[in-house]
Amino acid sequence: MLLSPLREIWYNGRMRNTIQGPKVTWVDIQNPTKEDVDFLRDTYQFHPLTLQDIIPPGLRTKVVIFPGYFFFILQYPVYDKQRKEIRPRELDVIVTKNAIVTTRYNTIVPMKALFDKCNLYEEDREEYMGRGAGYLLFHILEQCWESCFTKLARINEELNKIEEGIFQSKEKEMIYEISLAKTDIINFWRIVDPQQEILETLKKEGPRFLGQELAPYFSHILSDYRHVRNDLRMYEDAIRALEETTNSLLTTKMNEIIKTLTIFSVSVLPLTLLAAIFGMNTQYLPFMGLPGDFWIIAGIMISGIFGVIFYFKKRKWI
Repeated sequence: MLLSPLREIWYNGRMRNTIQGPKVTWVDIQNPTKEDVDFLRDTYQFHPLTLQDIIPPGLRTKVVIFPGYFFFILQYPVYDKQRKEIRPRELDVIVTKNAIVTTRYNTIVPMKALFDKCNLYEEDREEYMGRGAGYLLFHILEQCWESCFTKLARINEELNKIEEGIFQSKEKEMIYEISLAKTDIINFWRIVDPQQEILETLKKEGPRFLGQELAPYFSHILSDYRHVRNDLRMYEDAIRALEETTNSLLTTKMNEIIKTLTIFSVSVLPLTLLAAIFGMNTQYLPFMGLPGDFWIIAGIMISGIFGVIFYFKKRKWI
């Protein structure tokens, strides 16, 4: 059933949306400004340190417990198609017993999808916002972490393509792809790793503040986080192995090229030596002036080449 309780406030190209659910109010602020900070201070009496952290955006995660509310600064991984790499997007979350405030500077797709559901459909609004702020917080975090698995699946696909390319003798082309995959994994680690403290704090303190019935839900979020870390660790080991394999194959190919050039150089050495000797401006040279002297010298040169090749084969160098 479509029934939108959304209240939109636009000013100076900015937007603040509010959904009033059965048991919780969700305020979502895009590109927060001083007017938004004043609104939050006047409406919810948040601590000045909390309001200070909302503007400007930063790259550090944070969790602070104040009397009456939790404050989180989260980082959400987003794939930048232009740069072809994973980039962080900040999501600030303030959780009281009956309200959730989210502020952001860019679109965070899974959270927006959940917000739109709560806005447009009464059934979804009852499901997600009808059991209190803690339950809504769980769904916001769950949607974000589930979305991480989709991005990890894309990295896994890239690793599979790199593996196929390596064993199709495309080592040179795969060097660039390996560097991109390594960048994604490193950036993912930099975004995900600092958030362990936040989720562990939520698991420990969340049930005390929001209700003991939420303990399994917050444990579930921490479990999702650990799965993401395990996948990242596995991909990190995989990309390292693929890089070592690529380097090994390239080194082997380079050694074969050097070996071929060395054999060619050594094989030509007798020819160069004989040509130098018979090119000397001396009065007496063997075979000079005899019938067929050219063919005699050429035969000696060819014999020298075969002699070198025979020696290499006997030593099993070729």
